[in-house]
Amino acid sequence: MKIFDFAAHHKALKQNPNYAVHPQILQQADWRPGRSGHIFTDKASDEPFVGILVMHIVDFWLQCPPTGSFLESKYGTLEKAKYQFIGGRTHGKNSFDEDFARAHMLFNNIQNAVAVSHNQKDMLLDDQSIRFARNIFSKREHPVPDSPTASRRTVYLEDLENPHSSPISTGEELKMDKETANWPVDQKYSDELASIKAFYKAEPLRVYDENDNFVEPANVNKALCNAIAEIHFTLHHTYLPKNIPPQDSFRANIKQILILQ
Repeated sequence: MKIFDFAAHHKALKQNPNYAVHPQILQQADWRPGRSGHIFTDKASDEPFVGILVMHIVDFWLQCPPTGSFLESKYGTLEKAKYQFIGGRTHGKNSFDEDFARAHMLFNNIQNAVAVSHNQKDMLLDDQSIRFARNIFSKREHPVPDSPTASRRTVYLEDLENPHSSPISTGEELKMDKETANWPVDQKYSDELASIKAFYKAEPLRVYDENDNFVEPANVNKALCNAIAEIHFTLHHTYLPKNIPPQDSFRANIKQILILQ
């Protein structure tokens, strides 16, 4: 089994301006209007600020299978499903425990900088944990026809990408992509998937194991359970004035996960 050098990794991360305890984060990024609220944005690039944090992914509330948080139709629809998990302290991995506590305090300050109400929800669950999430399905610009499933084994784009590189944006063709056509849901959810896949595209969670190999969607939940991982994320805010009482909703949106141990 590969022994990960947490001390060396911590030393390297401390030099990274995107590491979530870097002292200049509040100077290099701020909240700016986004699609449905605000996005924590890098001032220099005018792009979403991509933070980095190392944590323990706890088994409680770990929902990262191909159907994520979806349980059954009476609790919501499949296209609204999310990958989600709770991150906590790393339990003695050099200085990462202290860094997690500092990052939690920073997240609280970042929330306070934009919150309208005193009712701040969804990201900081308590003093010891942070919730991370991401939508599984993205709406297609144009509906596409379905296609027969040729194989249950798909070669994913992420298999070919370096886990430390930026994703490549490409135009969507008007035909069913292999990832969505072969999305590995449990058989009991096949009807729900069939009803949405012409209109929504499945987006694999970018998870890489200790050897930098892409973890396929069917194996992600098991791979993440109790793992020590480096999470890359963006921060988002939405104010919900019609809720009773009104609330500010925050999300640490998952961009990429590198499993360290």
